[in-house]
Amino acid sequence: MAIVNQNITTGATVDVLTVPAGKSYAITSVLITNTGPEDATGAEDSRFYLYAVTGAYSSTASMIVNNALLPGAETFTLDTEKLVLGAGDYFKVSCSGTNSISVVVSYLEV
Repeated sequence: MAIVNQNITTGATVDVLTVPAGKSYAITSVLITNTGPEDATGAEDSRFYLYAVTGAYSSTASMIVNNALLPGAETFTLDTEKLVLGAGDYFKVSCSGTNSISVVVSYLEV
């Protein structure tokens, strides 16, 4: 098993994991954490999008999570389904709102 970590600043879209030629990866879990402090007023909220890109990128066809709200100091976990990506496919994350987010992707070569 391998892990890749990425900090994504607000307003940025980042290719977090790209599968190299001749390989296939199964993404086993994704953890996304709002790096801001806990705040009941919503002032520290951020939002994110997740994309699994197979072939050409499309902001709608590649989307797997749409504009999810992530309050300050909270963590989103995606681990009930496994995503299998082939050579050249990639996993992309976009962040908006007040704080950056920390993304941890766990995967296995298949």
